[in-house]
Amino acid sequence: MPAPTVGQHTLRETRNSANAWEGVFPRIDNQAAALQQLWDAAEEIVVSGCGSGLNIAHAVAPFCQRLSGKTCRAVHASDLMLNRDAFLNPSRRTLAITFSRSGSTSESVRAQQAAAEAGAATLAVTCFADSPMARAADIVLVLEEAHEESITTTQSLTAMVLTGYYLAAVCTGRQDIIDGLQSLPALARDKMAAFETIGRELSEDAAISKYAFLGSGPNYGLAREAQLKIKETVLLPVDSYVTLDYQHGPVSNVDEAMLVTVLMSDTGQAHYPEFVRNIRTLKGKVLLVCDRATDELRAAANYVIELDTGLPDGSRDILYMPALQFLACYKSIAVGHDPDNPHNLHYFVELEAD
Repeated sequence: MPAPTVGQHTLRETRNSANAWEGVFPRIDNQAAALQQLWDAAEEIVVSGCGSGLNIAHAVAPFCQRLSGKTCRAVHASDLMLNRDAFLNPSRRTLAITFSRSGSTSESVRAQQAAAEAGAATLAVTCFADSPMARAADIVLVLEEAHEESITTTQSLTAMVLTGYYLAAVCTGRQDIIDGLQSLPALARDKMAAFETIGRELSEDAAISKYAFLGSGPNYGLAREAQLKIKETVLLPVDSYVTLDYQHGPVSNVDEAMLVTVLMSDTGQAHYPEFVRNIRTLKGKVLLVCDRATDELRAAANYVIELDTGLPDGSRDILYMPALQFLACYKSIAVGHDPDNPHNLHYFVELEAD
């Protein structure tokens, strides 16, 4: 198939993910003392954002809680903006971490302001040093290498998730996690061509016209983001759920047109074979994304992406995303859209009302 004439920014930026990730480590290492002080002082951590930023929060908050033992929650930025008292307790020392690629999205700017007014310490993660969030935060991590021309997020999304994971690993002294995360850029370079190939091949299955992305723990946030990429650029029906919750009601949508993608975790291994068989019985197709699959799972699923890194949950998670980003990009092109210019979307949302 010839190279596409649309979607070039999205494709280039997804392919560039490893370079964007490499910029994360020095940004945190160079401010490690100040970040450690904020982290140690916090009794709880609230992670917020909008759109992809909220998906990042859903990935980062459970990872931070797993490593630190502190209460960590993902909250939509608009909820912090509109319902601050429901999510922030002034009697507790809170660290509010806000993710926004632009640093200018109104809800995220105002959520950060609301957190500061409630006495929380604020950490902004963005790609723009001159943004309102960056200027107002107690500490800012500016991921200049992850800046994108595309409206949809690809390398910036995974770089910001990596930022949250690496921050937690550094501040909790988890050298094993630090080492694993630092290995990801090299692993991604080795695998990126394969990720693109399988993403493109999956996009060419014209029988697939519905999608579901499933994950548990931090992988739920990544499943939400994979859903968002289909929703933004492909404009076909798509869901995201916690993996086992999919069997409770959403499974009613499964038929021969549905591709169910499971972002596998080590903790869910015992439950995946039965789950996959159930989806196949309903004539749905199943894509498993994992580090290593058992023979039973390979036989049960339609498609399997194996990373084969040997890394545990958390250390490898963002490697799940490029293949799914390529899938969305190429499917968008296949159905006649330009993923660089998604329908009705802008680089960031700015509210008119104060």
